[in-house]
Amino acid sequence: MLRYIFRRTLIALPVLLAISVVVFALLNLQPGDPYVSMIDPQTSPEQKAELLARLGYSDPIWLKYVKWLGRALTGDLGYSLQYGAKVSDIIASRLGNTALLAGSALFLTLVVAVPVGLYTGLRRNSRADLAISMLSFVVVSIPTFFLGMVLIKVFAADLRWLPTSGVVTVGAKRVGLDHVIDVARHLVLPAVVLAASNIAIMNRYLRSSVSELLGQDFIRTLFAKGLSRRQIINPHLLRNAAKPLVTIISLEIPALLSGALLTETVFSWPGIGRLNYEAVINRDYALLMGIILFLAVITLFANLIADIVYAIVDPRVRVSK
Repeated sequence: MLRYIFRRTLIALPVLLAISVVVFALLNLQPGDPYVSMIDPQTSPEQKAELLARLGYSDPIWLKYVKWLGRALTGDLGYSLQYGAKVSDIIASRLGNTALLAGSALFLTLVVAVPVGLYTGLRRNSRADLAISMLSFVVVSIPTFFLGMVLIKVFAADLRWLPTSGVVTVGAKRVGLDHVIDVARHLVLPAVVLAASNIAIMNRYLRSSVSELLGQDFIRTLFAKGLSRRQIINPHLLRNAAKPLVTIISLEIPALLSGALLTETVFSWPGIGRLNYEAVINRDYALLMGIILFLAVITLFANLIADIVYAIVDPRVRVSK
């Protein structure tokens, strides 16, 4: 297993390097001067030229990349002129909020999608299966921002059960358990919005996987031997149905971190997704490069974890590779 993990890690490193090269080239080949909106308009042309020379703006692109890579290897992802702080510090300040939101959404997805997907897979074409399938299609069809606005209208504006935006109540200064409850109340709506489409998609995948497995010869053989449904579902059906689920979850983790842009914007949630949007709007290339590199590392790490879990679920994977 250790050799398998080491081999998969070695494969991920050149992929990460290639991603950094492509993204760095695309960002630096964009037309226009990204610093024009960040430097004080009152700055004289001589001072502006000196500042740009100090930032290496006129260097050839390969030299810029070598300098950036050298700093990145030491943990220095550059300096954001828009925020006046190190990129690594800015990302770290938003990471906790996004991890909380993405983790809650992923937990909610698994808690709802797995039992529902298993239930509909075992009772394919039943009334409950058809009703859940129709509801899944409706949820997937609704845009994220629209679902967020509807929930804000109903649960925040009309019923006044939950807050509309932010992480905590502004000016409340709650501590201890009161602070935890306050954060949880602010977390409910964005977590539900972020998880809604994932629940529908994962439910459909699991339903199809379970339905397909029920038609396999080894499952029919187990039923023919007189094993009960519970004896077949736990050790055999769920173990095999978990394989595509592992792949989907590994793809959902970076998507939850990077794809939370609309959700974080609608609910004014100060996380990585909203920071990514602000970096694009402000053409803050150093910050944007840092965010993309961070998401690339998360994506590769999630895929590595998926490969490891996949190898545990099905040991034949280790042998074949």
